[in-house]
Amino acid sequence: MSLGKILLGVLFICLPGQVFGWDWRTKVTVVLKDRPLEEVCGLLEKEYGIRFSYSRNIVDLSRRITVNIHNKPLKKALEEIFDPYNIRFARIGEQIVLTEIKHPVYTVSGYVQDIRTGEKLIGATIYSPRQEAGTITNQYGFFSLTLARDTSSLWVSYIGYVPQRLAVKGVGKSQVSVVLTPKNSLPEIVVTDSVYARSQTNLLTGRMSVSPADVKSMPRLLGEADVMRAIVALPGVSGGIDGGGALNVRGGSPDQNLVLLDGTPVFSASHLFGIFSVFNPDIVKDAAFYKGAFPARYGGRLSSVVDISLKDGDMKQYHGEAAIGLIAAKAMVEGPIKKDKTSFVVSGRRSYTDLLEDNLFNSTSENGDENRAYVYFYDANLKVNHIFSERDRIHFSVYTGQDKLVLNRASGVSQQDTVYETTKTRFSWGNYTGTLRWNHVFNPKLFANTTGNYSQYYFYTDYSYNYKPVSREDTIKLFGKYYSRMQDAVIRMDLEYRPGPNHTFKFGGGAITHIFTPGVSRFEDKGSGEKTVDTSYGAGSTVGGEVLLYAEDEWKVLPSLQMNIGLHTSGFLVQRTFYGTLQPRLGAIYRLPKNWSLKASYTHMTQYLHLLTSGGIDSPTDLWVPSTGKVRPMYSRQASAGVFKTTNNRMYTFSLESYYKIMDHVIEYKEYTPFINTSPGNWDDKVVSGRGRSYGGEIMLEKKKGTTRGWIGYTLSWSERRFPGVNGGTYFPYKYDRRHDLELVLNQRLGKHWDLSASWEYTSGLPLTLPTGSYEGVGDGSPYDFPDNVPILDWMGKRNQYRTQSMHRLDISATYSKKKKWWVKSWTFSLYNAYNQHNPFFFVIVTDRKKQERYLSEISILPILPSVTYSVKF
Repeated sequence: MSLGKILLGVLFICLPGQVFGWDWRTKVTVVLKDRPLEEVCGLLEKEYGIRFSYSRNIVDLSRRITVNIHNKPLKKALEEIFDPYNIRFARIGEQIVLTEIKHPVYTVSGYVQDIRTGEKLIGATIYSPRQEAGTITNQYGFFSLTLARDTSSLWVSYIGYVPQRLAVKGVGKSQVSVVLTPKNSLPEIVVTDSVYARSQTNLLTGRMSVSPADVKSMPRLLGEADVMRAIVALPGVSGGIDGGGALNVRGGSPDQNLVLLDGTPVFSASHLFGIFSVFNPDIVKDAAFYKGAFPARYGGRLSSVVDISLKDGDMKQYHGEAAIGLIAAKAMVEGPIKKDKTSFVVSGRRSYTDLLEDNLFNSTSENGDENRAYVYFYDANLKVNHIFSERDRIHFSVYTGQDKLVLNRASGVSQQDTVYETTKTRFSWGNYTGTLRWNHVFNPKLFANTTGNYSQYYFYTDYSYNYKPVSREDTIKLFGKYYSRMQDAVIRMDLEYRPGPNHTFKFGGGAITHIFTPGVSRFEDKGSGEKTVDTSYGAGSTVGGEVLLYAEDEWKVLPSLQMNIGLHTSGFLVQRTFYGTLQPRLGAIYRLPKNWSLKASYTHMTQYLHLLTSGGIDSPTDLWVPSTGKVRPMYSRQASAGVFKTTNNRMYTFSLESYYKIMDHVIEYKEYTPFINTSPGNWDDKVVSGRGRSYGGEIMLEKKKGTTRGWIGYTLSWSERRFPGVNGGTYFPYKYDRRHDLELVLNQRLGKHWDLSASWEYTSGLPLTLPTGSYEGVGDGSPYDFPDNVPILDWMGKRNQYRTQSMHRLDISATYSKKKKWWVKSWTFSLYNAYNQHNPFFFVIVTDRKKQERYLSEISILPILPSVTYSVKF
């Protein structure tokens, strides 16, 4: 063999085979995870000498893909890589030319619902893997998605349900009805992580959906799995002092939260001083909670939105639930009025602590004085849902609820030759709401919801005093009452237009009539031998009119960037004074590799309503009042940013977020202004307007799967206010300032029957103003003067310069459930405040004259509360 042939053979062995050409049968191996298509092309060129030619203006190769191809023919490998993205490939010479396939499009629309009940599912995901595009169902279970003509199927998924593949070829113009099966009914269908990860990109920024699983993770205190308790356990949210029942979000006051029940505002959201919420958990379908990036469709409050949607009622068959415990009982029934056409759901709850008063709150002193007290609540819901046609549906719902507290005192009852004296005081407060909704589908891309609703909150108190000496005929009979009310009547229309997968436009408008009756007082003296004196004052009402318009666009700017851009504008007319505002909203999410994402938002909010609080605690006696010519509307501007992470198996989620919020025209009673005898008619002369600011950071780690679930949330925050003439005009910690707040929630499933839950909350002490000294009073005859030689406290020091001790509480519950042939029975055992921590409800300064000392006394009202509840579901 010649030397030339030997050298040629060595060269043939040493050179890579790909330089001698390739064809469609060339076997290739490509393994990449979450990398751009451009990198896939680069790998094929490097390993096999296959060159690609394309125009970046026509073909987008920035989309990320996970490829796991082993030893496949080149043509089949390229089909698997490029077909899902509508990219055509063709060999021209020694290179492959890439072009985009332009397909005609069509729109698929319809509803997603539960297969058993027909209940529409809110926030279900509809996703096209081929186009890497998707959408979610709106608040009424409706979706619309525009697809390429050759799309053959979609994936439909919802938390707690088995994902389903929906065939869409040949669907035509009619709407589709997608039914999903709960996971506990059938074996779960496995869907690849990449599909789930991409489908989650359609979730709205700034929105936290409180799912039924989140609610069930909370302890079922007094037998209730409460949605508001789950919201309070989130970072950035606190629930007020034990027994306060308030909702404070990112340093805001309770009146700055918009709480909606089927679209109707609720002005007081708790029963029994915060132990229960007004939302019966048996009929709650979904809860959306916003504390940052508020969509433009919401307005009227500064701090948060809680949007509660109720069940529509079972369209297939009748069933219900009933429970009875130591403190309260409840029942719920739902079913079809006309199968697959009309449904209803009705529920009711009532506590019966008033029926147990002899054992709970009654006492008799040694000298015969009797003290009696009882408190109870009730509420009821009714909702009717009717389908007129494929395009039209109507919903009607009503709610009524009330709390009542009665205090009775009698002295001299068992004694001879003495006076008989009785005092009776009654407090009652509650809500009424009514909602009428009409859903109409104009075409597959345009959905409309027209709503009319009415809401009322009222507070009523009366007292009677009777004094009757045994030896004389003279008697004293006094009667007084106080009544306040807040009413809203709303009409609005909301439209949703989805031209394509990258845009969802929402726009609409409405009008609101606010009626304020901040206080009506009446006093009567019916003493014997005297003519009855009847004095009433403050009976006037103030009417304010509000109009609003909004528009927002949920826009997928890039494959990794999604934004919500909106504008809310409104005007308010009251007492010949008009206020108008423009409120821009912006939220954005940028997705990073490995399921990391960045979020940011800016929100401007306006609030025309104010809540006058009479002291350091929030109570039903607080007054709703409007902005006036003297008191301007409140404004807030909030910026927030954060980083979020979901593990590949979706087992854990992590979030870290910071925020800064400025509030203008917040109000406070003037320094040293007495609340007693302050006439509601001139309340705006008694207040001062100022500025507030709150800022901080929130961190949360949640475990979402497995038999052990729960989350840990921590908040570091500051909340401050500044008012002219108060605290020297400088910022001071406001009463909602809680420097540290830690929440731990745990849910453990034991076998088939037991479900254990626990939550522990720790919070820093609250700011408190204390006197810096005292002096002897000298009478001057004024209405608010003190008698001579009585020590008067000096409150001239700095506002809220002290803090109470830290507060913490543990709540636990255990539920045993067993399925029978026709029903499911369960026992729930719970402990509220399990280790009987005495957290303060309010504070009293006590003077010990013997020791010549003065000290601060903390009054607690909610000790350890055990409960046992038996329930059946049929």
